[in-house]
Amino acid sequence: MSWDFIHIIRRTYQSDDNWGRMYIQNTQGQWEELCFTYELPWETFDSGPHTGRSRNNHSRVRIGAYNVKPRADGPKGWRLELQNTGHRTHIQIHRAHKSMFIEGCILPVSFNNLSTDALKKGDPSIQTQSTALMTDIKTRYDTLKANKEDDATLVISATLPAKANIPGASRYA
Repeated sequence: MSWDFIHIIRRTYQSDDNWGRMYIQNTQGQWEELCFTYELPWETFDSGPHTGRSRNNHSRVRIGAYNVKPRADGPKGWRLELQNTGHRTHIQIHRAHKSMFIEGCILPVSFNNLSTDALKKGDPSIQTQSTALMTDIKTRYDTLKANKEDDATLVISATLPAKANIPGASRYA
């Protein structure tokens, strides 16, 4: 049986909004706000055999629950890869590059377009801060995974589940 680990709440369901909030499970089984998330906007094929499907490398992944598995190969360092994403492959939560360039993955970041933070695309601190957030995620993952054999679960939604108790989260639902 999988275990709850991360919950991402997008501000909107299917739109051109790129931003959300990431919550992470603590050792007492409660949700804690960790950071903002940055994803590509929702984009689907308008015609042809794939009508209505999200566009590879041009769109965020669908709302839903996904098992996640850690990876550490390549230049992005430790990250989580979503499993069973349908026709989409290699969808990951990984550190942001200062350019904020992505092809369908989810970036943990310390700012959003509504914040008063002066960070802009190209600022090197984007990558530094995102790398620190990934370290926090890995540390929590290792702590929670210690006595479990099953996969961790990531839930992506546009509203909170009824049982969640996340202070202030109603502002972003």
